[in-house]
Amino acid sequence: MPPSVLAAVDGSPESLAAARWAADEAVRRGAGLRLLYAWPRPLHAAPGLPGVAEARGRALGMLADTADWVRANHPGLDVGTTLGAEPAPAGITAAAASAELVVLGSHEPRSPFGSVSLAVAAHAPCPVVLVRAAPGSAGPPEEVVVGLDVSDPAEPLLAFARKAARAFGVPLRAVHAWTPPAKWWSLSTGERARRTEAEEDALTDLLARGTEADVVPDVRRADAADALADASRSAGLLVLGRTGHRLGAVTRAVVHRTWCPIAVVPHG
Repeated sequence: MPPSVLAAVDGSPESLAAARWAADEAVRRGAGLRLLYAWPRPLHAAPGLPGVAEARGRALGMLADTADWVRANHPGLDVGTTLGAEPAPAGITAAAASAELVVLGSHEPRSPFGSVSLAVAAHAPCPVVLVRAAPGSAGPPEEVVVGLDVSDPAEPLLAFARKAARAFGVPLRAVHAWTPPAKWWSLSTGERARRTEAEEDALTDLLARGTEADVVPDVRRADAADALADASRSAGLLVLGRTGHRLGAVTRAVVHRTWCPIAVVPHG
């Protein structure tokens, strides 16, 4: 099967923003785009129930309209549509098995689709990008930001971030946030400087393993979620890692605190 980017859509402004971002990414990758609608309840089951036929018709119409809009804005892009046989998030996660990347609209925290986005980001076998419908038109991205933990270097995470930075044609900022010990201010000035230098050296050593893109090392003595949310203000993409089938507290916090797209990359 040829490489493809998968966008889950439901007709909302957030999912249309996801389709737009996914289409641009498909062009950058030279891949096709698949649009998937996975309803909270399966539209293939019990077709005789009241309202099911109408719901299927609306879903198919929305998929067709979204595909037409994408083709009009990206002539030549291979666009396919699928009405999911399984409800979300299981249907999206299953479809992700044959995709290079999944793109989802990220609604407000209390939205049911918001919980779907987080569930897919936690379980999909490929990277997942969460996109919100920005309140205004955004300018071109200045950089891609990746959050790194030097005690747990993740090569897939850094490789994804480097590739994204090259595709956008912008520098990559690697942010490592660390929390000082409780008695930090009781340490001597020299000891504080040595510990800070050790954190900076650890990030430099990690980044020295590859130089495919311009990388700006950024070590911050701060809460990780605060540091990443701040660093993402001018970013075109914030890249975070995921170990196993769970989203860390930092990722969950950052998802609700920044408007830029967030890529969650599985590793380990």
